[in-house]
Amino acid sequence: MIEIEANYQPHLDENLNGNPLTEAITVELDKKAFLREITCTPKIQQNFWSLPPIYQMTQLRQLTDVHQPLPQAWNLYNKLLGLILYSYTRRNPFSREMILQKTNIAEELRKGRFTKGVPVGLTTAPSVLISGDSGTGKTTTIRTLLRKIPQVIHHINYRGRHFANKQLTWVSFDLPPNGAPKAMAANFFRAVDIALGTDYAAEWDERQKDSIDKHLSGMQQVAAEHNLGLAHVDELQFMLAYAKTPNSPSLQILESLFNKIGVPIVQSSTAEGVALFDTLETGDHRIGPDMTTVRRMLNDRAFQFSNHGVNSEYFNTLFDTLFPTGLIYDVNGSDVMAFRNRFHQLSCGLPAVMIRLALLHHETLLTLLSKTVAGASGYQTYDVNLLNRVYKNQFNLIDPALAQYRRGDKLGYEDSIRAETQKTVYSNQDMKKEQKKLSKKTPNVIKTEHAERLIMGVNEHMSQKDFLQGFDEGLND
Repeated sequence: MIEIEANYQPHLDENLNGNPLTEAITVELDKKAFLREITCTPKIQQNFWSLPPIYQMTQLRQLTDVHQPLPQAWNLYNKLLGLILYSYTRRNPFSREMILQKTNIAEELRKGRFTKGVPVGLTTAPSVLISGDSGTGKTTTIRTLLRKIPQVIHHINYRGRHFANKQLTWVSFDLPPNGAPKAMAANFFRAVDIALGTDYAAEWDERQKDSIDKHLSGMQQVAAEHNLGLAHVDELQFMLAYAKTPNSPSLQILESLFNKIGVPIVQSSTAEGVALFDTLETGDHRIGPDMTTVRRMLNDRAFQFSNHGVNSEYFNTLFDTLFPTGLIYDVNGSDVMAFRNRFHQLSCGLPAVMIRLALLHHETLLTLLSKTVAGASGYQTYDVNLLNRVYKNQFNLIDPALAQYRRGDKLGYEDSIRAETQKTVYSNQDMKKEQKKLSKKTPNVIKTEHAERLIMGVNEHMSQKDFLQGFDEGLND
């Protein structure tokens, strides 16, 4: 838990002043400084190859912490922080409306009720949707950006007025794969406990016999009590598997839990998960009584994360970060471009796969060199055959999924990924059934300016030739 003491400073937007919840939050205004702070590059020593093996391994482990900000990181940071700050302008803790709201929520909890779809004094807050394929860095990016916003602020008094409160500016939690509403509540309470050092999870675990409505009402009371600024709900696509689970979490419940009390929601999901929501029939409990719930839950900006083409700036920057000069061994006669292209083909330009593949490639090279006489092994860093061997030996479980991704079968890719990680999803049969309901029209490609494409995380250099090809050849020892 990282908690800071409230230090009240006025904002340039005067609408944000006169409120302890907003004045206690600092804002980063320097884009370059911000991106520099969230960039993590390995500090590989130039004497790497002369270090003892244990220190070579600790040096290599730095690659697991590599973080290269995605093109839309700065815009997304401003969106997240903007949602938090503006939501607080309507939730001044000294206002009559907020005092009444907390009283109403406490009364609902006392009666064991959770009323869906009825505002508790405030207009519905906005919702942001972030979608993208598994491995594109959605969750990592969101949580990295949120960590740049002070999560817990301790207030004692505000300009002479008593105000003892631990303000929770944001919380991030996953939907449960099994669709149990109490499991969702437990995930929320655990995330709050990690931030605040409280014991809500243990308290509600002892109250398992209490109704589902009481658990949901308890979530809402915690959010109100700690003046929650934003809720990030991850793995939204899990909701698609809740069709046969009674009282499972739904878009309407999420809206009632947070949006209806003025707390903005950031929802993240796979791209296919979002598309499948459009196929649900009116009245499906996962979306509520009608599609207006879906519309309200997606009423703000949508951010789309994608893989990165071999010619994109992001791919090449991350590649160079994963292959720093200190780690390069014997480049004589190496075809660096061929190696780079093969690395992209194997990793599909997915950041998560790139990092793991690079780490294992370096580790394998190090192991092989330790078994041979220096300079007589014939091994090099930019050895395509060695890269193929590493992929074949270490990515055999995930290769079927990546092969589907290369062929453009993203639905099959997501299905395979979830199967490998043993997470609940639609069955293959259910997926196919829902997919048939999707529009058969060829999607239009909207041509935009370069800057706009970068904001949305779309790489203008990506082409059918560069990507989405099946990978069948070259995996030989």
